[in-house]
Amino acid sequence: MSTLEAPVTESPTLVGRSLPRTSFRERRRAAFTASRLAPGRYLAIEDADEVVVIAVGDDAVHLGRSMAADVVLEHLSVSRRHAVVARRGDATVILDDRSLNGIVVNGERVREAVLRDGDEVRLGEVVMRFLHVS
Repeated sequence: MSTLEAPVTESPTLVGRSLPRTSFRERRRAAFTASRLAPGRYLAIEDADEVVVIAVGDDAVHLGRSMAADVVLEHLSVSRRHAVVARRGDATVILDDRSLNGIVVNGERVREAVLRDGDEVRLGEVVMRFLHVS
């Protein structure tokens, strides 16, 4: 065997798969792992000890306490008709739907705001995060 040849014990290179960014040890320590989200826009809503991820499509999504809302948020701090998430061109916006407690985006109370990936949104005491996966 020539000294320039690679030892037989080396692992072959994986072709066509991306390499993990975390070590196996860190993955074992993780609270959980999840599949990668498909490209799109999502609202990740904190719900007790869970996070509920809801897809936001091209149609307007009504958020509120009313059973007529597209996303029902069962908390007394949320108005029956609290907010609307809609498309405006390529942007995703959130609009206050005449709520009592308003909308807070990244700590600032707003009547409407363009949402960007990672923005924290509060409707009353309900906290959610906007995710834009490309």
